[in-house]
Amino acid sequence: MKKSAAILITFLLRISAFAQSDTLFNRTMDEIVITATRTERKIGNVAVPVNIVNKKTIQLSGSLRLNDILQEQTGLQITGGTGSNAVGGGVFGNGVQLQGLSPDHTIILLDGEPLIGRQGGVMDLSRFAVGNIRKIEIVKGPSSSLYGSDAMGGVINIITEPAKGNNFTAGVRTGSFLNTDIYTSGNISQNKTSLLYFLNRNSSNGYELDKSSPEKTLEPYFNYTGQLKLVHQFSPKTKLTTNSRLFYGLQQSRYAINSSQLNVTGDGSTKDFLINPVLSHRFNNRLQTNLRLMASGYSFTQQLDSISNNKQYYYDRFNQGFYRAENQTDFSWNTNSTLTIGGGFTLQTVNTTRYSKKQEQQMWHGFAQHEWRAIKNVIFISGLRYDYNTDFASRLSPKVAVNYAINEKIKLIASYGAGFKAPDFRQLYLNFTNNAAEGYSIYGSNEFSISFLQQQQNLGFISNILPSANLITKLKPEISDGFNIGTTLNLIASLKIDINMFRNDVNNLINYIPVATNTNGSSVFSYININRAFTQGVELNISYKIKMLQISGGYQLLSTGDKDLLQRIKNNEVYGRDKINGAARLMTKSDYSGLLNRSKHQANLRLFWENNDSKWNASLRFIYRSRFGVTDKDGNGFANMEEEFANGMLQTNMTIGYQLNKSFGLQAGVNNILNHIDSSNLPNIPGINWFFGIHYSIKK
Repeated sequence: MKKSAAILITFLLRISAFAQSDTLFNRTMDEIVITATRTERKIGNVAVPVNIVNKKTIQLSGSLRLNDILQEQTGLQITGGTGSNAVGGGVFGNGVQLQGLSPDHTIILLDGEPLIGRQGGVMDLSRFAVGNIRKIEIVKGPSSSLYGSDAMGGVINIITEPAKGNNFTAGVRTGSFLNTDIYTSGNISQNKTSLLYFLNRNSSNGYELDKSSPEKTLEPYFNYTGQLKLVHQFSPKTKLTTNSRLFYGLQQSRYAINSSQLNVTGDGSTKDFLINPVLSHRFNNRLQTNLRLMASGYSFTQQLDSISNNKQYYYDRFNQGFYRAENQTDFSWNTNSTLTIGGGFTLQTVNTTRYSKKQEQQMWHGFAQHEWRAIKNVIFISGLRYDYNTDFASRLSPKVAVNYAINEKIKLIASYGAGFKAPDFRQLYLNFTNNAAEGYSIYGSNEFSISFLQQQQNLGFISNILPSANLITKLKPEISDGFNIGTTLNLIASLKIDINMFRNDVNNLINYIPVATNTNGSSVFSYININRAFTQGVELNISYKIKMLQISGGYQLLSTGDKDLLQRIKNNEVYGRDKINGAARLMTKSDYSGLLNRSKHQANLRLFWENNDSKWNASLRFIYRSRFGVTDKDGNGFANMEEEFANGMLQTNMTIGYQLNKSFGLQAGVNNILNHIDSSNLPNIPGINWFFGIHYSIKK
């Protein structure tokens, strides 16, 4: 790793030696973003941290799935999971952390509407193909004032291609592990109606990182994705856009029971669909309204049968429904002031074998936001959202932000937002024993009781009830206060620097804890509120163009922690094992590593090259993540021994492309060139793997 870093630094120094200003640099200050304010605004006029991943970047990287794109962005850490995650069936999936907050604190949108299907609180990002994505907008920091619960950490909005014009694109790619991807997309327009379609099939034979295990790290799978976007222009002022998506995935499942021998097998299937009609009407240049409707469904089913007698050993079913109606109206009474108001109703249902009965939540919400250009160079944004949940008390979420352009080269932003997240169905109603693996059990707080544990103990299923069982009470919603302060520097034409400092204080952070021990040695878990937690840090992003070479990179320094635990350490109340001899000793603040699964350091470097005639292109990307805690073996509440940490990693990806003519293009690449493998802690990263593809496109 040290040798690779030295080579990289030498290369960059040589590049910098002949660096000069370039008129080909694409300034981004005028790029339009939607997610930050729910209105179209130039990125230079928004007052919160926003990152944009454009279509060109996606194409040059050669990535096929959403998680591959997001893992290369500054401040985003992908959480890995088990092999069944390729079709969304895993317990954890490939989720994403923002500003040190867990994946269930970041809302994922598709064309502005929330995606569902979180297993274990995590949206499996590998379900989403990127072939029809126009750009991805990443808003960092609390966004509950606009998007409600689940937006404490931020928002990721996947914006697909618009339905306009007439064109056709098709492609095929194959590579290591027989990972094969076939896609086609196109637009058909006639008069006032346009139709966009996208079809994708992705499959793999899976891969095995741990040769000692009878199970593959990723079992074989295939999945299909289809999307239709229909746009009809009734008049110059009225438009109807209907977006629909369908996904189906099937994956083999094999498990070793009690880590002995492989004796159960079966399939896991995932389905999700959505339909989202939006009726837009512009009364005049100052007044516009949008009526949004959405119906979405997600299901996962897994059945395992004993190999020896072909009888059903395990069955798991999860069905989720999400239905919403919302209106948003934007009014500008002059060029310096815009008011956005809206409100709506949401119905969410879950019916699963993991819960004792079908669950349902009804939610009402209303929001308002005022954008005011006080003087030429200063923009103030203030917002407030009201949420009512049938299971919890109502909640107000305010937000204030300011954007100050000192001059054309320097911009300052500052924002404060209150975030909240109500306990989800899983945390409230889960009633689940994982017979397919180690036999652990986990119960939502509403399903849990001491008397139930005592009954299970009397029946011989539980050997020991832990004192922590007395801590389980009715869960409270998580509440956060988030601050962001940053600057954007465009000191020379080809250089752009973004710096952002953030702090999130979270009260009632929901976390799972062991409450009992089963007779087979596995654990029984439930959920509690952690009184006070925090995440804080600083992010740096740099973009620089030298002739035909675009260089961009970023770095995040992150600190997280449990405030009450830190106070106990300060009071000399916390013990742990010595790193050298394993003896018990008092812990100090320097021993504290923060919340689990958070890396203190994260960095990336991306080099994109394209020659003048656009025939050849290439990319070289580096992703670094420092070590992070994964477990707490000595029971003191944090990772402090070497065996409680996962090693840091440096992943290197390379892609090269050639455009044969206006229609045909070729692309090949190698990912994870340094062959970093960590089957236990980063199973979502396979060993070194290659790919080759060809694509065809035509425009009329």
